[in-house]
This record gives sequence, structure tokens and C-alpha cells, in this order.
Amino acid sequence: MNLTNDQRLALAQRITDEFNMFVKEELAYQVDDMKDNDELNHDYYITASDQKDITNLVIDLITVPVS
Repeated sequence: MNLTNDQRLALAQRITDEFNMFVKEELAYQVDDMKDNDELNHDYYITASDQKDITNLVIDLITVPVS
């Protein structure tokens, strides 16, 4: 059975939603870890723009081919 275009899009959207949630949760975890290791100021909090920027950087790093 082959997927229809609508099914492919639905699956891609589900994966995107899960990926974005994972990145958001992982970002919060890593910020806390960096604070615990004194690599980040304890007064720092994640802004919406920081979250967007970091998510875009993660996507860029993932999509860069490794030779």
C-alpha cells in the first residue's frame, strides 16, 4: 500500500509537531544543565525568540551533510 499525499503530509506534520516539542523540552533541560554547571547565568530564562533561534540552529545542524 502506498501513502496518499494527504497521508504523507499528515505524517510529516505529526513528526514536525513531536520534533518541535522535543526541542522545546530539550532546550529547557539543557539550559538547566548549563546553569547547574555554571556555564550559564542563573538569571537567564528562555525567551520565545531564543527558542525560535535555537530550534532553527538545531534544524540547520541536522540538515548539514556530514562527509
